[in-house]
Amino acid sequence: MESSGDRQSDPAASVTVLIVDDSQSYRFLMASMLAKSGFDVREAEDGQQALQLIHQHQIHIVISDWEMPVMDGLALCQTIRSTDFGHYIYLILVTARQSIEDMVIGMESGADDFLSKPVNQSQLRARLHAAERVLSLESTLAARNEKLTYAYQQIEADMQAAAKLQHSVLPPHNLDLAGFQADWMFLPSAYVSGDLLNYFPLDDRHIAFFSLDVAGHGVSAAMHSLAVAREFLTGRISSHLLRAPQDDGTLFPVAPHRVVSELNKRFCLDNDEIFSYFTLIYGVIESATGKGVLCQAGHPTPFIVRADGELTVVGDGGMPVGLLVDADYQDSDFILTGGDRLYLYSDGISECENHLQLLYGEQRLQRLLCEQRRLTKSQLFELLEEALNQWRCQVPETLRHGGGHKPSLFADDISLMVIEHLDLPAGAHLNKEQI
Repeated sequence: MESSGDRQSDPAASVTVLIVDDSQSYRFLMASMLAKSGFDVREAEDGQQALQLIHQHQIHIVISDWEMPVMDGLALCQTIRSTDFGHYIYLILVTARQSIEDMVIGMESGADDFLSKPVNQSQLRARLHAAERVLSLESTLAARNEKLTYAYQQIEADMQAAAKLQHSVLPPHNLDLAGFQADWMFLPSAYVSGDLLNYFPLDDRHIAFFSLDVAGHGVSAAMHSLAVAREFLTGRISSHLLRAPQDDGTLFPVAPHRVVSELNKRFCLDNDEIFSYFTLIYGVIESATGKGVLCQAGHPTPFIVRADGELTVVGDGGMPVGLLVDADYQDSDFILTGGDRLYLYSDGISECENHLQLLYGEQRLQRLLCEQRRLTKSQLFELLEEALNQWRCQVPETLRHGGGHKPSLFADDISLMVIEHLDLPAGAHLNKEQI
């Protein structure tokens, strides 16, 4: 036990002890012994008065008699343990009881230690030494938890900033491009996503689009998805999406499979143990005719829902990007007429599992989008999210439209893009404001 002078020279070591006993003389005796050891001592004659003092002052140790009027020691311990005072309070019960059953009752009520009556001064010192060690450990743990909380808050703020950056790369909702309208659904499994998508005009006659999914989750996958998207929007690849044929200088889109092959070579060369591969669909649509071509590189197979409900699958599979430098890629042609919708989605949808580990699957997705083709795109997205939540969480029918059910985040990133050919006059072109 430190001396009174040592304790007073170190304010951080100051410990306040509350003595609770209905005997004034006993409180005086205990207070005298504790004051000589340098403790800050306060007194209460029963449990209720003790609680008032604990709310008014920072009490570190409570030494309480077991049997008292108004509120006894057991009730005091129980009340202290059920109340958050912002710090740990070490509880010592003083009693003449010696049975094991009584000790168990005291411990279950929240007591940390016991003293036998009459209190022996050496035993009191030993108990207080133990209390100070526990309080010191608790204080250290609290300080570390505070640092961890601050670190978590910083990480959370950084993640929110990263999510904001990623969302800034996404295109506007319901974007109209020369007779075509595109929209998207984007549900990260965390703050950020390995999925990313976009659609944009190449020139006044062509619309380009891509959907990608980087292997993995979280920040690393999200940063890699941004690196790939940058190639299409502002990077080296973006300057080679169009080429001039022969002599007249007219620009035409580069075949999607050539663009994907070039991306594959670059990311294979740049690849290391940190970078991960990704799946991709890149395509181009001629706005005047609705004719399109796309290259599928390991991404789930896109499909078209015709205005009359017919389903057309587009794509030949293909190798993911970033695995094999000499991977071969192929183009797939398609055409969109008035009312047709082209859907591109990530495997977070088709591989969404239920409680039996069964996958939602592409057929359920196709059937849903075909059957509900007359809904607006935003209505379809809401319906699909609800269907996926029901599939994985088995939400009862009574909660389907209750609005109060908020499932946890999905296990994988989810994205869905739809490009619809609006039923407009032929020959529509992108105006300058859209480029």
